[in-house]
Amino acid sequence: AAAQPAAAGVDQRWLLLERQMDVASNEDFIHATKQILTLAGVQNDSDLKIDFNPAFQKITLHWIRIWRGATHREQLNADKVRVVRQERNLDQQIIDGEQTAIIMLEDVRVGDIVDYAYSLSGANPVFGNHFSATVPLQLAEPVARLTTRVLTPTNRLIQTRNHLNNVQPRVTRLADQVECVWDLAQVPAIHQEDATPVWYDPGAWVELSDAKSWADVNHWAMELFQVKSPLSPSANQKLAEWRKVGDKEAQVVAALRFVQDEVRYFGIEIGVSAEKPADPNTVLARRFGDCKDKSLLLVTLLRGLGIEAYPVLVNTRMRHTIADCLPAADCFDHCITVVRFDGQTWFLDPTASYQRGPLAAHYLPRYGYGLVVSPKTTALTPIQQNSGEPLTATTESFQLGRKQGLSELTVVTTAVGRDADALREMFTATKLADIEKDYTRFYADSYNGIKLNGNIEFHDDEGVNQFQFTQHYTIDQAWIKSENDGRYHCSFYPYMMATPLRKPADLQRLCPFQVTYPQHLILRTEITLPKGVEFTYTKTDKEVTDNAFTYRKTSSRHGSETLILEYGYQSMAEVVPANRMAEYLYNVDQVSKSLGDGFSWR
Repeated sequence: AAAQPAAAGVDQRWLLLERQMDVASNEDFIHATKQILTLAGVQNDSDLKIDFNPAFQKITLHWIRIWRGATHREQLNADKVRVVRQERNLDQQIIDGEQTAIIMLEDVRVGDIVDYAYSLSGANPVFGNHFSATVPLQLAEPVARLTTRVLTPTNRLIQTRNHLNNVQPRVTRLADQVECVWDLAQVPAIHQEDATPVWYDPGAWVELSDAKSWADVNHWAMELFQVKSPLSPSANQKLAEWRKVGDKEAQVVAALRFVQDEVRYFGIEIGVSAEKPADPNTVLARRFGDCKDKSLLLVTLLRGLGIEAYPVLVNTRMRHTIADCLPAADCFDHCITVVRFDGQTWFLDPTASYQRGPLAAHYLPRYGYGLVVSPKTTALTPIQQNSGEPLTATTESFQLGRKQGLSELTVVTTAVGRDADALREMFTATKLADIEKDYTRFYADSYNGIKLNGNIEFHDDEGVNQFQFTQHYTIDQAWIKSENDGRYHCSFYPYMMATPLRKPADLQRLCPFQVTYPQHLILRTEITLPKGVEFTYTKTDKEVTDNAFTYRKTSSRHGSETLILEYGYQSMAEVVPANRMAEYLYNVDQVSKSLGDGFSWR
């Protein structure tokens, strides 16, 4: 077939995407046909990459053909198949054993149609006989024909749930199987916009699962998280130490800190290990583990202290929307811990490093719901938030010199909650010289000839989870001569306030816009002019209230030579709905107009 005109930036066109799932045999058949539209498509799309996990899957290539007009050439040659182990998640400290079969196609030209099919057989035995899958009804690219066929035994009940669609399959009852087919033509691409929430899925899809309830899923998880061996002598030695530290919260903090800081995060998630945690004694001895390994270790240690604790399975991407999904064993990607004592409940993450302070100061992302792996669990549990909300307060103190003289700047930054954790990690994991260069570069964009005067001073108050650091600068050219009026000007712009008030690339939206939440920033800028130099200043106080944020700016004089500017920003919601974007953008503009102050030398 001749090449069709391509839309700008489109290198290939999907003509067919077909998937057939046989639930009884755990086999997937995939058949795909695509047309190469441009020279860029020849360069980028002339090889096939098929991922599989050899720990429990086998791949079978059925055919690979290149059609040019009415004739085709066979491209399936076993000698030219290369299997590589890429470990794409290694930068996240995870080894999963996944491999990729790569087939380099020969003599591919613009207009050619690549037609290929393969099968994947086998399923991770850790899921037992449970089945769950998704049927996509839209993809990131348009598809001329998108079809999914699912075969299930007649004695096996599969539940379905539609998301953003009401498409029903064609159902045919065979002798001992039920066939469900979703067959769609001219499927448009998913409408994608920038800066959408991590949990927001704009595509249409259908969910399949044979789990009857979350109680069934919990029963499966309980088997995985069983601890059959007694604690090792080294574990018991730790317990003996922690029993002496004080009340139950102090004991929980001691055990949590040990698992967070002294058991490094590293996951070997090959085969069954992708879901089943390692024995706590093994994790303790080797001093590394992934989220489920570290959670089970923490749970086991706390139980050894007589404190109630359980693993909690969560989904870091779906978050609260998991409550809208069918029960399924494979819909979790992270494991945390719930601890109960003295009538209080705490959700804690043993993989979160650099956390300090009491349990109330420990930040936890808003996961929404989780599955508490406990004998009493029959449903998802709402995850309570700790009170360790982030706050960063910065004071900039400018001591301006005369127009040809040196000026001084002192910056004191104090952070609590999640912000303190982030600074603690930065100052621990980054060379101080590199931190100093980054902050000096930040201020150098506004002030020529700025130099850091001595090293950054920092203090970490771990007891209350507060981190503070101080910078001292000298500025050679705080006053800049204007080419327009020949006068010297010195300006002050609160970049700290402008950063969170960003605008999306897609201003006309159908999807919600993500706001950094929670976030709380306070900035105080104190500007003192040289002695004898007075100034006049028109107050530019401003207060803006939006459903997504609040903002305030106040200004005041202190004596005849000092101006004090105070700013505050706090996010109030995680998202801006699409139908509120116009109001949000208007309020952001109102804030932007109030940012920036300065003096002119007279």
